[in-house]
Amino acid sequence: MIGLILETTLLSTLKLAGVKVDLLLIILSIVALFKGPYQGALLGFGYGLLEDLFLGHCIGMYALTKMVIGYLLGFSKNNLNQENWLAPGLLAFLATIGQGLFILLLGNTGCMDYPWLFGLLVIILPMAFYNGSFTLLGYSFFQGGAAWVARKRRIGSQR
Repeated sequence: MIGLILETTLLSTLKLAGVKVDLLLIILSIVALFKGPYQGALLGFGYGLLEDLFLGHCIGMYALTKMVIGYLLGFSKNNLNQENWLAPGLLAFLATIGQGLFILLLGNTGCMDYPWLFGLLVIILPMAFYNGSFTLLGYSFFQGGAAWVARKRRIGSQR
């Protein structure tokens, strides 16, 4: 819930190329990388349902797309190096493209009517680059903070 509030308030002011960062998808990408497909699908469904209820477009569309994306991203748990700071950024980039195409597909079946080329070039690709970059930045801060905490614990236990 905090991620959704941050995304719609504070982070909506940080638009780049007319798109804003999808914080829930970024968190989903990182959690799925560390926890696997089932936890990724469960978190994706929860995040998507929150978005559906908050945005009120087509109830269930974001829940379905984020659940599928979380499940698919979860398979990267055993295939990508979790210590590599590029892995979450790449996953967030690919997840944004996958979710965007899935939403275009589902949206054009009844809820919304977005032109495919416009949606891909003007919304999905810029958002994918933005989410990927934001994830790289955030994850590198996270890794630096985790290393700092580990160092502090190690120093504290040597006393």
